[in-house]
Amino acid sequence: MDHLDKNKTYTLDEFLFQVKEERAELYEGVPVFMAPASYEHEGVIANLIGEFRTVLKRNTCQVFGSNLQVVLPFTAEKKGIEDVTVLPDISIVCERSKLQNNRCYGAPDLVIEVLSPSTARNDRLLKRRYYEKAGVKEYLIVDFQNQIIEKYVLHLESFQLEEIYDQENQTYTSTIFPDITFTIEDIFFLN
Repeated sequence: MDHLDKNKTYTLDEFLFQVKEERAELYEGVPVFMAPASYEHEGVIANLIGEFRTVLKRNTCQVFGSNLQVVLPFTAEKKGIEDVTVLPDISIVCERSKLQNNRCYGAPDLVIEVLSPSTARNDRLLKRRYYEKAGVKEYLIVDFQNQIIEKYVLHLESFQLEEIYDQENQTYTSTIFPDITFTIEDIFFLN
């Protein structure tokens, strides 16, 4: 049985063929394996999906959890390797033509990553750069341990930190979906 080898590089086709049941992402040809999430992490994701889904349910945009593979097509200049494949915690895709073969090909409109100790560095650095380069319009980094949401918005092909939501600035409003608004307590309160 074929399994991904963390010490080997893969093309997109090789990766998609071999990934099977493994939860892994592909960063410039290198597979990165995903650890199981904590219940707090999953609770925050569920609350966020609920907030976005409530407003977007009559919209053409679709809200997806972390099982949607997102293929970001571009070439890594340094390595000459094409494509990056990620499993964002939440993706909102409005252009249905991007959804093919159980994947999203191209940038979702909005991406949310909830930080975990094992993924925080990738979410803040690598994935943020990938999302920016691919053209994600709004990117949220959610730190549930410190109850902070950072909102990055794409301006002239570059992410700008537009707002930080915390105990002092509690009400989030999406820049690209202005009808979506919620408080920090709505997201970080876990029943």
